[in-house]
Amino acid sequence: MDSKITPSKIKVLCVDDELNILSSLKRMLALSDYEVFTANSGDEGLKVIEAESIDIIISDVRMPIMNGIEFLKKTKEIAPLAIKILLTGNADLNDAVSAVNEGGIFRYLNKPWIENDFLETIRSSIELISLRKDKESLLELTIKQNLDLNDLVVNLESKVLERTTDISNANSKLRDSYISSIKAFANLIELRNKKLFDHSKRVADLSLQLAKKMRLSDKDSQEIFIGGLLHDIGKIGLNDRVLSTKITDLPYSDLDLYKEHTIVGSLCLSGLDGLDSIIKIIKHHHERFDGQGFPSQLKGSNISIGARIVGLVETYFELLEGDISSAPKSQSDAFKLVLKYNNSAFCPTVVLAFSDFFNLNLNQLTKSSILNSSSSLHKDDSNLVHQNESLTSNNDSQNIDQRVSSLKSINKSGSNPIKGIFTFKTLQATVDKYSHAFIRDDRDSSDGFLWVVSGVKTYGGNSELDVWLKNNKFIYSEPDAAWYFPYD
Repeated sequence: MDSKITPSKIKVLCVDDELNILSSLKRMLALSDYEVFTANSGDEGLKVIEAESIDIIISDVRMPIMNGIEFLKKTKEIAPLAIKILLTGNADLNDAVSAVNEGGIFRYLNKPWIENDFLETIRSSIELISLRKDKESLLELTIKQNLDLNDLVVNLESKVLERTTDISNANSKLRDSYISSIKAFANLIELRNKKLFDHSKRVADLSLQLAKKMRLSDKDSQEIFIGGLLHDIGKIGLNDRVLSTKITDLPYSDLDLYKEHTIVGSLCLSGLDGLDSIIKIIKHHHERFDGQGFPSQLKGSNISIGARIVGLVETYFELLEGDISSAPKSQSDAFKLVLKYNNSAFCPTVVLAFSDFFNLNLNQLTKSSILNSSSSLHKDDSNLVHQNESLTSNNDSQNIDQRVSSLKSINKSGSNPIKGIFTFKTLQATVDKYSHAFIRDDRDSSDGFLWVVSGVKTYGGNSELDVWLKNNKFIYSEPDAAWYFPYD
C-alpha cells in the first residue's frame, strides 16, 4: 500500500435501505478514521457519488426500486476507479457470485459480517486504490511524454514553414525553438533523478564552451550541447540501487546493466529525424580514445568529436562529484587526472581545448606531450588544433618538431607521479602467493605497460590480489582480464 494513502484520506459510501445497518457501518468505519457517507437507496447513492470523489462503495444487494447489483453497475460510469463491495445474505449468494464474475465488483461480504474480516477487506481495497492511482499517474505521464515527442516530430516541418518570411531570422528562431524543445525533453530526466538532471546540464554547458573554444560550427556546437543534455537519458531505466551506487563500487552484474545505458539512450531518440549526430554522442560518450571504452570499442577519430568532448567533460564532473572516485576530487586533482589520461582515455585535441579553457598552467613537458600526441590525429582533428589560435602560439608552431624529437623516448603513459608506491620486488612477492597469477612486463614496447594477470577470467576471482592491485593504482582491463599499471 502506498504509504501516503491513509484511512483519513479514503471516502467510503455505504448504501442500504435499513437505517440500523447504515448506522452500524458508519460507526465501525468512522472509528477506523475513514470518512463515511451514507444513502438509503440507489438513487441517493448516485447523487452522493456525483457530488463527492468516493473511493470505496459498499452496497446491500436487496433494496427496493434499484437493487445493489444494478446500482453498482451504474456507478461504473461515474466512478470507474472506485472499489465496489456487495453486502449479501445467504439467499443472495448466487447473485453476488455472478456479479463478481461479471466484473466491476471487487468482493462480496456476508451479513452479518465479522468486523475484523470486514475491515481487512477495506484495507485490501485501499491497496488496490493505491495501485490504480499509481497506474493512472504513470499512464498520464506516458501520454504527456508521447504527445510532447509527437509534437516535436510531427510539427517540426510546420514550424519551419511558419518562419520562412525572413530566411536568416527564421533559421535563428527555429534553432532556438528546437533547442528549447530538446531542453524540455531533457527535463524528463528530472522526474527520475534530480542529481542526474543537474549533472546533465553541467555537462551540456561546458561541452558547448569547449566546442566554441575549438571553433566548431554553430550547428555542431548546438548538437554537442543537446548531446550533453541527453547523454545520460538511458539511465532513466536503471533501478535506484544502480543509480545511487558509485560506478567503482558496482558489482559486475550491475556494471553490465550500467553499461547498457548508452545503447538504451540512443534507442530512445532513434525515431527522431535529424538527430544522428546527437544519437552518436549519446551512444559513444563512454568510448575511449585508445579503443578500450564501450559499447563499441571505437578508437581515435572513429569516435565523433561530440562524443569525445562530452566523454571528457562528463568524466571531469564525475571526478568533482565523487561518482567515480572514493571521494569528490578538488578541481586541481580533477585537472591532473584528465591530463594524465591524454591520448589514452581522452582525445588530445579535446584535452588541449580543455586546458586552454581553464587557463591551466601546464609545464613545458606536459604541453609538449599533448602536442606530440596531436600530430597523429585524423586530418580534420588536426585542423581543429590549428584553428584554435590560443592553443598553438607562433612560438609553439616553430618549435614543435624539436619538442616531438625530444619526447620520442618517453612512454605514452608519462612519468610516474606516485614515486615509491611499491617496488618490483614487492610486486613479485605478492603475485607469487597466487599459483595461477603472473607478471607480464611490456614496458619495453613504445606503448606497453606492466601487467598482472591474476589467473582468473573475471574481476574478483582472486579477491585479495585484486584489492591489493587496486589499492596500488593498478587498473583492471576487462578485454584483457588483467591489471595494468598506467605509469612508467
